[in-house]
Amino acid sequence: MDKLLKKTLLLSLFLLSQINLAHAEKPAELCIEGSHCTFVLLSEMNPNPEKNSLNVVNENRAIQRLSPFSTFKITNSLIGLELGLIKNIEQTLTYDKNNYPSEAWWPPVWKLPKYNLSGAFKYSMVPIYRQLASDIGEIDMQNYVERFSYGNQDISSQLDNFWLNGSLKISALEQVHFLQRVYHNQFNLKAESLTALKTVMLVEEKGDTRIYAKTGAGKVADGSMLGWYVGFVENNQGVHFFAFNVSRDTYAQMKASRVTMAMAHLKKSAVLSQ
Repeated sequence: MDKLLKKTLLLSLFLLSQINLAHAEKPAELCIEGSHCTFVLLSEMNPNPEKNSLNVVNENRAIQRLSPFSTFKITNSLIGLELGLIKNIEQTLTYDKNNYPSEAWWPPVWKLPKYNLSGAFKYSMVPIYRQLASDIGEIDMQNYVERFSYGNQDISSQLDNFWLNGSLKISALEQVHFLQRVYHNQFNLKAESLTALKTVMLVEEKGDTRIYAKTGAGKVADGSMLGWYVGFVENNQGVHFFAFNVSRDTYAQMKASRVTMAMAHLKKSAVLSQ
């Protein structure tokens, strides 16, 4: 009986190890030509600028302008910092709860007692950023969007939600070039604004590699869910600007794939280690 139990246990352990191995070896999903996704990577190699490169997966999708959704929080934060509405990343940020009452679909992290820029950015706190846009005002918002050459520069649909499947549209290729110009301060922004932005965008730091990024998501006109992941990576090779977007039938499907697919492409491109 003991021998039989021992054999059964060994067989179970073997089968479990094979299942785990098969799962571990399953390759991450990548965006392919003709699919409902795109990945754009602009690498600036240091100290060999002649090795700079632009790689695009699914070019037709890469130039298609889509709603930026919460990736616009990068721009919204910058404008708020530049105008002094946000003085530092620890400043408490508020919103008018009468204009933006709590809704049933809000995640629990949107119901914390208070937020600063780091928390509002990390948790993609929509009502705070809608309030920020209102505080910025239409004139300053339009001036900055034009100064940044941000997508189609159209904020006409409504001041506090034009980036949420509204009039503002931007392509993945434009996202990458915008991030590059911000990174090199080609818009002549305050150094403190750029430092604050990098601080809140930092999502991972490991050795010489730092990943700065922002997600974005929402339902578009055809009923599908659009997901974004944009940002840049600093490592010992240089700096690498990226933009990824994908369309899925449901929010859950989109959320499960947007970051993992973008990271898979960064690994495939040797920007990140495997």
